[in-house]
Amino acid sequence: MKYFGFIKEHDDYSISKSIQELVSNNSTIDSNKDRVLDYLQKGIMVIPLMGFVENAKDPLFGTDNYDDESFVAYNAIYTDGVWLWPQYILEYIKKYPNIKLDPEFVKHAVNNKKNIHITEEESLKIEKNFFQEFWK
Repeated sequence: MKYFGFIKEHDDYSISKSIQELVSNNSTIDSNKDRVLDYLQKGIMVIPLMGFVENAKDPLFGTDNYDDESFVAYNAIYTDGVWLWPQYILEYIKKYPNIKLDPEFVKHAVNNKKNIHITEEESLKIEKNFFQEFWK
């Protein structure tokens, strides 16, 4: 399984990157951003998690002083059977169009013309493997 869009401030996994690394004023807008967003929205939820995430770029992030404006998304993980991504990455891409996108994922999303379909058995296997890998 490959991973895209996990942000360290929300998910401190070995595959996560800091929001500061992903979003900077020096970043350019990826010309495939809209195609990537379309692809991500076709994903299948395989790991529903409790809670929601707040905007890690918000100055009040990590405090109890956040408000509804800092809400980004509910916490869930989606897949296309090859890649896994958190639901919140869609909202970050919309909010920060200059966010750095993994070139390997962009290539996959742009070139993958197949309909996304996974069986319940595959979904359960993905969920089990994810928890074994990251929730030790």
